[in-house]
Amino acid sequence: MQLLPSGKVAVVTGIGPGLGREIVLGLAELGTKLAIGARSADMLESVAAEIRERGGEVIAQRTDLADRDSCRSLVDAAVARFGGIDILIQNGHDPGDWSSVEDADPEFWRKVMETNLFGALHLYQACLPSMKERGDGRIVFVNSGAANNRAPQGLSAYAASKAALAALVRSIAIENGRYGIRCNSAHMGVIDGGNVRPWFKAMAEQKGQSLEQYMEEYYDANLPLRYVPTPKECAGTVIWLVSDLARVVTGQAVSTNGGEWFAK
Repeated sequence: MQLLPSGKVAVVTGIGPGLGREIVLGLAELGTKLAIGARSADMLESVAAEIRERGGEVIAQRTDLADRDSCRSLVDAAVARFGGIDILIQNGHDPGDWSSVEDADPEFWRKVMETNLFGALHLYQACLPSMKERGDGRIVFVNSGAANNRAPQGLSAYAASKAALAALVRSIAIENGRYGIRCNSAHMGVIDGGNVRPWFKAMAEQKGQSLEQYMEEYYDANLPLRYVPTPKECAGTVIWLVSDLARVVTGQAVSTNGGEWFAK
């Protein structure tokens, strides 16, 4: 079975140097036409240039997920350029802060919800008419193990917004299966990259251990596969979920994390 027919059109948000970049580069290799969005115009142009250098078709537009009109503008640009939408991947997020629920500021929680929950809703509603018309839609919301397992202490706003996002996935799947539209989520854990490595080093120093000693303990407690997944590996699960290989998969939360969360 072909992984993904060439010429599909994808809207992908949350384009950054890690997971977002790997998702769109992987789709471009499959011949997917891309409309990419993020808060950073510089990052968007950098990734778009990579796609064009590899022969791909892409439009890039700065997008604020908390702004419904901004989300709709990205989708409208994709429809105008490519004629319709087949794939939606929402990868952008607001990490929240490290406050407790007791000390939470409801206005801050609303801000986090606007990006992590309503951003996905805005994009979905904008893409839906085109997907219905084509009778084929593939939606993936990138989520977190914090949504359905023990959330890290202090990430209560983030965890609550991601749990709501997981529920949205199921509702979309139930409502739209009759139109050939699938909706799933990929729940990430820790991903190797520039932000994670310094954190591991700092934790090792805090415990008076070498990095190697700390990582061995971390693997024992958290990662059955005994290594931290790379952005490219995690992107593979997202691409699989929008591929023909996952045609019968919908309404699911797929843990994509080397066994993290499962082990706890």
